[in-house]
Amino acid sequence: MENKIGKTALYIGVGWLVVIISMILYNVLPILTGTEVLLEIKPIDPRDLLRGDYVTLKYAVSQVYMRDKIGKDVIVVLKTDENNVAQIDYIEDFSSNVKGKLYLRGKVRKNGIKYGIESYFVKEKTGREIERKINSSSKSYARVKIASNGKAKVTGLELNKEFNK
Repeated sequence: MENKIGKTALYIGVGWLVVIISMILYNVLPILTGTEVLLEIKPIDPRDLLRGDYVTLKYAVSQVYMRDKIGKDVIVVLKTDENNVAQIDYIEDFSSNVKGKLYLRGKVRKNGIKYGIESYFVKEKTGREIERKINSSSKSYARVKIASNGKAKVTGLELNKEFNK
């Protein structure tokens, strides 16, 4: 009887370990295997004292308004220019097959498409300065890694960046 309980406890422990490792890998996958692109940031002015120092990011590729698809998941296929700045190529339903393409998974909201990369935590006491730079007249970009499954993570910011054309 003790042997049976011990095996059951071992199986439960291994199962939980697999679940925890899977969750970690799912969130780290874009950083480890993703394709890096730059997404243009649009100005926004957030404040939230409970979340620490962070900036809220609004992207040029988020500013798509599809009233007929609010609440639905979509796939936003991207194309990059010579500076690796990504822009929308086209948008598909979530069930579409876009294998081999660079894309973001998003959810349509009434104020645009959300990708789950709209917040970026920064060093303490630097958030206001970063927001000031984002709100300046120069363009700013988020350095984003996108995994082959469309999940993305912000890995850095390029503030007041001008490219030679």
